[in-house]
Amino acid sequence: MSLQQLKEQACQLSVSDRLTLVGAIIQSLQDTPQTEDWQYLVARPHPWRKQLYIKGRKLLASTVWQDAPANQMSPEQATENWDLPLPAIYEAIHYCESHQELLKLEADEERYRLEENRVSIEPKNAA
Repeated sequence: MSLQQLKEQACQLSVSDRLTLVGAIIQSLQDTPQTEDWQYLVARPHPWRKQLYIKGRKLLASTVWQDAPANQMSPEQATENWDLPLPAIYEAIHYCESHQELLKLEADEERYRLEENRVSIEPKNAA
């Protein structure tokens, strides 16, 4: 069964059952032993977010991975933007590219939580 098929089936569940399912998935990912040693990345306590952060910062690895290309930054420019060594940028990129399923699940969870709290995530048009 593909991830898309699972997603379609999950959308048919009640909100309560979906939360239970997401919690179980995140728990199973959390229970998976880390097989890689990261020099610049570290786990931080969070109620549901399990992705890694840049050591010594409240900066998610996915923020570096998503924001650098979105702002047309090269890895070298990203080092200046976040005041990080170049290997830290490459490590964040490698981590995110190899953990895309976790990042997708967390993005879906964050979107769901925002929608539940009626926080608009759509950009506002400047008129």
